[in-house]
Amino acid sequence: MKHPILVMVRAPKPEAESAVYALLQSNGWRKPEIRSLKMLDHPFHSDDPTMRACHEGAMNKEGGIVIYSDPLEDS
Repeated sequence: MKHPILVMVRAPKPEAESAVYALLQSNGWRKPEIRSLKMLDHPFHSDDPTMRACHEGAMNKEGGIVIYSDPLEDS
């Protein structure tokens, strides 16, 4: 079963995808699949506390990861 995750890293645009893979693999994911990659606006604004906490992790640490409990439908 696969679950959606939100990953935020601080990286230059050309290195963003590899930084996401590196963060996920360093946290135990062996074969992560990136379905979409979005660069955030700077400065970042969100009313969602989960998004803000993930962004804070990306800015102050290696990165932020949120795992959502609802599984993905097989496509």
